[in-house]
Amino acid sequence: MTDGVAEKDAGAQFDLLMKRAGITVPPARRAGYLATYAELRTQLALLNKPLNPAIEPANVFRLPSREPSR
Repeated sequence: MTDGVAEKDAGAQFDLLMKRAGITVPPARRAGYLATYAELRTQLALLNKPLNPAIEPANVFRLPSREPSR
């Protein structure tokens, strides 16, 4: 969220979410909470992307079985 419009929208969305949750955010802490909320939105956008099977690890770790082999 680098442009002013997105930051304004994020601020309005943050205020709405806090109101719906019944949380009163102290004005002195709002800027910090808003920055954290913006970072959370960025991380969620990364996590919600479809994953490409090609980026999966090439190795698989297996633990030995505790049962004796036959």
